[in-house]
Amino acid sequence: MFDQTGTFQRQFVLPNRDNGTESQSARPYGLCVIGNTGMIAVCDRDGHRVVLMTYDGADAGDLLTSNDGLQYPCDVEVTAAEDAGKLIAVIESSSGLLGNEPHHAVKLFAL
Repeated sequence: MFDQTGTFQRQFVLPNRDNGTESQSARPYGLCVIGNTGMIAVCDRDGHRVVLMTYDGADAGDLLTSNDGLQYPCDVEVTAAEDAGKLIAVIESSSGLLGNEPHHAVKLFAL
């Protein structure tokens, strides 16, 4: 993270849900700041999830996972406006390497 002047402030890693310890994500991709909530949503592409983090790097849990039908998320946007109904838009993309079929989708989730 950087401040308004571009000075480096801190870095953090996404939590690993497999064993409960923090480790670097297999492939962090897009992220968004959720309004003035102090929260950041980060796509963990190969982990098939969107993770919530606080500005200071604390883990706030998974917003969406493969259990919600998520596959290879690479970008996310979360509405923060009260009248928008709390929607989450996720772009998914996989190149289809290693014999897998390519996958590209835009999914909309309601909180």
